[in-house]
Amino acid sequence: MGLTENFLASCVNVLSKRIKIFVVLNMLFLDSIFVGVLLSQFLPVSSLSISESMGILTWIYGLDWPWMVLAVFLFNLVLSGLVVLALPGLAFFPLSAVFLAVRGTLWGIILDQPSTVPFLLLLPPLVLEGEGYVLVSMSGTVLGLSWLKPSWVYRGEQLSRLDALKTSVKEALRLLFLSAILLFLAAVVETLTITRA
Repeated sequence: MGLTENFLASCVNVLSKRIKIFVVLNMLFLDSIFVGVLLSQFLPVSSLSISESMGILTWIYGLDWPWMVLAVFLFNLVLSGLVVLALPGLAFFPLSAVFLAVRGTLWGIILDQPSTVPFLLLLPPLVLEGEGYVLVSMSGTVLGLSWLKPSWVYRGEQLSRLDALKTSVKEALRLLFLSAILLFLAAVVETLTITRA
C-alpha cells in the first residue's frame, strides 16, 4: 500500500471510529432542513434566491468555469466550513452542531422558495456539500470535546487534555481531508448545474 492509500485508509478509519457522531450530526442536519421547509410554510418569508441573498455568490457565479469551481470550493471549505462550523466547535463543542442546524434550516427555507432551481438539479450538489459540512462539524465537535472532556472522546486511554487535543487535531485533519474531497466534488457539480441551467 502506498503513502496515499495509507493516508486515505487512516481517514476512513477515523470516520468509522466516530460513526455515532457522524450519524447524529447527519440526522440533525437533515431534520433541520425539514424544519426550514416547515418554517417557510408557516412564516412570512420573503421570496429570496441564492444569488439575491449574498452578493459574493453573484460574483462567484460570474467567473469562468475553472475559477468558479475553485472559488465555490474555497468559499465552502474555508468560510462556510472552517470558520463557521469547525472553529466554533473548537471553542465549545456544541456550537458546531448548532451552526450546522442553522445552516440546514436556512437551506430548507431557501429550497422551498419558488425561485429556486428545480430540486432534482440541486440534489447532487446539496448531498455532497451537506456531507462535507457534516464532516467539518464533526471535526469541530471532536476538537472541542477533546480538551473539554477527554474521557468522552478517548475512553480508557487516560490522556491529558493536551495529549487528547493533539490526538484530536490529527483526527480532525483527516476528517477535513475527507470533507475537502466532498466539497470539491460538490463545487464541480454545482458549477456544472449553474452553467447548464
